[in-house]
Amino acid sequence: MAGWVIAWYGFTSFLLGLLLFWPLRKLILGLSINRHQRRVRADIDDVDRERLRQRVTWVAAFIAMTFAFLYNHFIFFRSSG
Repeated sequence: MAGWVIAWYGFTSFLLGLLLFWPLRKLILGLSINRHQRRVRADIDDVDRERLRQRVTWVAAFIAMTFAFLYNHFIFFRSSG
């Protein structure tokens, strides 16, 4: 396969992953904070919020990049038969 196709696949997958990362992180962070507040039945403090934000960042990055590479793989390399 041509080298430019592989490079384009990688670039567009990474770009799609970045575009999906920000709203996904915000969504997961909101759900995590609400779940934490419901468990402890109190408002969340800054230490817990930062701990949740760090955990959510890694989870959102993993989900966004995995989805982006799998989606692009399906689009780029699907069989025509």
